[in-house]
Amino acid sequence: MDNQTSGDFEAVKQDVKDLKTDSSALAGHLRNKASDGINGTLGRIEETVSDIWDRVSRTSTQSYEAVERNVEERPMMAVLAAFAIGASVGWLLDRRR
Repeated sequence: MDNQTSGDFEAVKQDVKDLKTDSSALAGHLRNKASDGINGTLGRIEETVSDIWDRVSRTSTQSYEAVERNVEERPMMAVLAAFAIGASVGWLLDRRR
């Protein structure tokens, strides 16, 4: 090999090393950005699930209290409604056989 070819070869080797270093740095940067994005998304999901849980909890408590009041105010109606619902479910389940 002459000096020109040897110098070109060394320059290409250095360019490849620089490219590897740059690509490693870029990959690390992208991993950090992706990790930040994922963590942000998980945080938003956690807040949303917490809000939904609070609403469901409040609504179920209100529903339970409304049913309890209705049962206390109209006990016979509650017994008849429970009987009708039970009979309907039993009839539907019996028809499936």
